[in-house]
Amino acid sequence: MSLLEKISGKNRGLSAYGQYQSEYIYPKLEGPLRSRMSFKGREVIVWSFNDYLGLQSDETVIQAETEIVKKYGAGYPAGSRLLTGNTIYHEQLEAEISQLIGKDVLLLNFGYQGILSVVDSLVDRHDTIIYDQQVHASLIDGVRLHQGPKFSYKHNNIHQLGKLLSKVRPGSEVLVLVDGVFSMRGDTANVADILKLKETYDFTLLVDDAHGFMSFGEHGSVGNLMPQVDIYISTFAKALATTGGFVAARKEFIDYFKYNLRSQTFGRTLPLLTVASVLFKLKLLTQEGTERRNKLWQNTRLLQEGLKTIGYDIGNTCSPITPIYLTCSEEKAAHLLKELRYTYGVFCSPVVYPVVPKGTLILRLIVTALHEEKDITQTLNAFAQLQQTYGLVRALEYS
Repeated sequence: MSLLEKISGKNRGLSAYGQYQSEYIYPKLEGPLRSRMSFKGREVIVWSFNDYLGLQSDETVIQAETEIVKKYGAGYPAGSRLLTGNTIYHEQLEAEISQLIGKDVLLLNFGYQGILSVVDSLVDRHDTIIYDQQVHASLIDGVRLHQGPKFSYKHNNIHQLGKLLSKVRPGSEVLVLVDGVFSMRGDTANVADILKLKETYDFTLLVDDAHGFMSFGEHGSVGNLMPQVDIYISTFAKALATTGGFVAARKEFIDYFKYNLRSQTFGRTLPLLTVASVLFKLKLLTQEGTERRNKLWQNTRLLQEGLKTIGYDIGNTCSPITPIYLTCSEEKAAHLLKELRYTYGVFCSPVVYPVVPKGTLILRLIVTALHEEKDITQTLNAFAQLQQTYGLVRALEYS
C-alpha cells in the first residue's frame, strides 16, 4: 500500500467534515474586516475572527500599509533575518515591544512555527516538559518534537502540576507550558499560583499569550506578573490583526534564540509590510488603545451576560472568546449552524470532534471592538429563538 492509498482510506479527524466544504469548512467571507460581512451573498454578523481592537479595517492603517507597499513592495526584505532580512524597522519594533513589557524581544516570522521552535530549542532529551492539557496546538507540536520526558496536567489543576514537578528526576531541567488565555475555553492560566510553585520547585515558565497581548493591555493577561514570567510569547495575529509574533525574555534567552530557532534561521524574515503595520498600530494604540479596549470589553460583557441570562453555558471564560457549550449530534449541529447563518444572519465557528468529545459542540464567538450594540442584540435574539426550535435551553426573548 502506498502512502497515498493509506491516507485516501482515512476518513477521520477534520477530514470527516469535507462534505461541508465552503459551508462550515473553508467558508468564504467577503468584504473588509468588519462586524458585518458577506457570506454567499448574504449579510452576516461575523463572530469568527480575532481583530480584537478593530485595527485592520481602520482607514489610517490601510493607508500606512499602502504607502509601505508603494515604496518597498510586499516581499521586502529577502532571505532569513540572520543573513539578509534585517532592517532598522525590525529592530525598532523589537525595541518598542521591549519598552512596553520590560523584557528583551526577538521577532518571529510566524507565530505558530516560532512558538514550536522556541520549545524545541530550549530542551534536550534529558529535560522534562510539563504542560496544561488545553495549551495551543503550536505548543503541543513543540512537545511532540521533544525526545525526553513529557507530562500533561488537567486544565488549570495546580495540585496536579505540583505533583508532577515533585516527581521530576534529579538533574532534569523543567519547562512548564501554559497559554495566557486558552483559545477554546476563553479562560486564563492561574499564573500567580504557578509562580508560587517556584518557591518549592525549579522550573522555567513559558506563557503563550497570543489572545492576551494588547487586548488585555500592554502586559497581556499576565499583567503585573510579567517580570516573574521567564518566557513570554505572543503573535500579532489577534489584537494586532496581522501575521508574525515575538518572544520576550531576559537578554541571555534572547541572545540564545537569535541563533538557535530553526524556523527563524531557515525561514524567510518577517516582511517589512507586517513590521511597519505593527509599528503603526502600536502608535495608534497609544492614542486610541484605552477607548478601543473599553469598547471591546463593554461588548464582551453585553454578549456574555446576555447569553447567560438566556440560559446558555459559556463556561468560565474571562476573555472576549465566548464558547457556547452544547450537546448534540453532528446532524443537529449542521442544521443549527445553517439556521444561524441563513435565517438569522449570524456567522460563528463550530468546534467539533476531534477538538471536543463526540456528541459535543462548541459555538465559538469572538467579540471585537468592531461590534455594535445592534449586532449583539440581533445575535442574542437569534439564540433565544433557536431555543424554541431546538430545545437547547429554556426559551426567553432577549431585550
